[in-house]
Amino acid sequence: MKKFHRNLNIMSVFTALLLVIVLLFWRTFMNIAISNVLLNGIIIGTTIFGIGLCFVNIFNLLPEYKWLHAYFDGRADSGFVPKLLRPIALALHNRHAHITTTSLTELLDLVSIRIEDERDSVRYVTNTLIFLGLLGTFWGLILTVGGFAELLMGLNFDDASVLNSMQIGMAKPLAGMATAFTSSLLGLAGSLAVGFLGLQLQFAQNTVFQDLTELMSKFVLQSPDTTSKSLELVENAPVTEAVYTKISDIYDAFTDYGYEICDLIRIDGKHPGVVAFGADETLLIGTTNVDDEILKNTMKRIELCFADTLEGIKINTRILCISGKKSGADKNIIHFANTESLRKYMAEHKNIRPQTKQDWETFDAYAEYIRLAIEYLFKPNK
Repeated sequence: MKKFHRNLNIMSVFTALLLVIVLLFWRTFMNIAISNVLLNGIIIGTTIFGIGLCFVNIFNLLPEYKWLHAYFDGRADSGFVPKLLRPIALALHNRHAHITTTSLTELLDLVSIRIEDERDSVRYVTNTLIFLGLLGTFWGLILTVGGFAELLMGLNFDDASVLNSMQIGMAKPLAGMATAFTSSLLGLAGSLAVGFLGLQLQFAQNTVFQDLTELMSKFVLQSPDTTSKSLELVENAPVTEAVYTKISDIYDAFTDYGYEICDLIRIDGKHPGVVAFGADETLLIGTTNVDDEILKNTMKRIELCFADTLEGIKINTRILCISGKKSGADKNIIHFANTESLRKYMAEHKNIRPQTKQDWETFDAYAEYIRLAIEYLFKPNK
């Protein structure tokens, strides 16, 4: 935690120092800025945006860092849903997940890709500032050369006031030189500032990734679930980055619209899925690219399980599958073309949470039953 806050403190001190320098040399700064209001205004605005982006990213990283250590210390806050560490959260949330060395490497690669995506956004802003500085340089040179050409063509050396004409005509090329130098200065200064803050952000992200690697390695080494059969299950059914992304989107859709995540499962021992439940005995299973016959067999197993164990209570079960297909004849198995279609459906079927203490007690009892049923239906090697 000290390393993380050290990077945040360095960023804060550096930004404060920049602000102090601007305030101390305010007149000089304004003279530089107004030499070309349009271009220099864009450069200054881009710099401010880049600085803000670095702080937003590091502040978004802080709860992820706290969640990581709280989870492995047994103090996980169930109300927080990590974004950057979502693949890890999905894997650890499933009590039946068998994380091997191979799958751990895949999970860490997914997190590394997400971190790299955030770094790319900061790098793009830095490169944009350099580009704008170079653009201003060439723009200013064009104005300077054009101004000198126009001045020389308009001079009449036989005129006694030729010096006055030269003095007046020098205004345009000098303005071009001002544009070239000031835009280069602001572009390079802005890229330096955003680049330094981006470097501190990278150090903070590396701290999170190193702690994640260490904690997950200990988790895998200490995990008792390392039988050959469980290893076979994981290796024969690898989860690609694209599938992880869709499962993560389904996870977000369920939680964003008020449903409680019950467990992560493997449908037919291969296809990952998310199980969520809400009030009024609603049970949702989200998955992606699963054959209709497998989904129908899964639905039958669920219906038979609930029919055998419950009397007078009907569990409203629906399987929501992102597959790009149209929904079939079974109204309880719904296909969606993409994540946006699923979220639109979820927005129309929000979960209404219990309002009274008695309703909460009933909901908790029902939720516990759902968890036991899901554990029975989808436990490994069944």
